[in-house]
Amino acid sequence: MVAQTTFVVGTRVKISQLGALQCPDLANKTGTVVEVSLRTTGITVLFDGGARPTCLHQDYLSPLA
Repeated sequence: MVAQTTFVVGTRVKISQLGALQCPDLANKTGTVVEVSLRTTGITVLFDGGARPTCLHQDYLSPLA
């Protein structure tokens, strides 16, 4: 299991190694958190250059350093 990270709206993120394995089309993408679900583990991210946000499990994301 991946260590839990707290995401907040406005956090810059990238796809984690687990996310790249599960969603290869999103590998090497970065974006901004636009919504954090309080009831689930879903994090909604607007990827750079994207027209619509994407909801992903928090383990598929890691904060940009």
